[in-house]
Amino acid sequence: MGQWRPVSNLREQASRRPPVVIFFLCLLTLSITFVCVGLYSQNHDIKNPDIGVDWNGVLGSLAALKFCKHLNESDTNLKEEEIPFQMINHDDQISITTSAAQVSLLVPLGFKGDVPDKMNISTTLMGRQLGMKGAAAKTSINISFLHTDDSHHHTCLHFSTQSDILPKTPYPPTCPAVENIDRFFSVQAVDSNKHNYPRCFSFEYKADPQLTVLLTEDEKSLCRFHLLLVRIVAEPMKTLPHDLKEEQT
Repeated sequence: MGQWRPVSNLREQASRRPPVVIFFLCLLTLSITFVCVGLYSQNHDIKNPDIGVDWNGVLGSLAALKFCKHLNESDTNLKEEEIPFQMINHDDQISITTSAAQVSLLVPLGFKGDVPDKMNISTTLMGRQLGMKGAAAKTSINISFLHTDDSHHHTCLHFSTQSDILPKTPYPPTCPAVENIDRFFSVQAVDSNKHNYPRCFSFEYKADPQLTVLLTEDEKSLCRFHLLLVRIVAEPMKTLPHDLKEEQT
């Protein structure tokens, strides 16, 4: 009576037909991976991979930066200056023209470090510093940090940039109307991992699940169905080394 010896059969086939064995192992690994992914998607929320960047990504990238006052007081680019500020209608979440968008959002960004006391702060970033890709990565974004009574836990951010740059995903709540804003302190953003300048501040941010776009149950079911189809197709191939062994005997 013959015995099924998968390890011995696989070792023998590996010496005779290495490509066949490698192909078999790849199919086996792929099948196991599909089963694990299907089980995981059934019990967990999954971020929509079609969304390039959402507001959690933008705010998380913002929290990864440091904002510093310039060391050289002769550099007028980073000294206190008059900066025009255009008030927006907070009844609408976004005020967009054909070429520009202005958005004011109340976000859970808490200041930490050397923060100017009760000062409104302004800076200009490139889209790539906020995790954006493609043409958006090369676009400048003006950001103003408006002082609020709860600046240790929440910050009012005013974004001004091209209308197609900001994420189209769910937005944080809008800021309450702020009046008498005419002066800002300008700062420069630096990589927090590469610089240790004095007189800098940064932010603490915890991702808000409500700002993340997830796959719907229908989309997850469709993914599991596709994985099942691929597994059914791959299943007969997993017996290939054993079939070849029987043919030889």
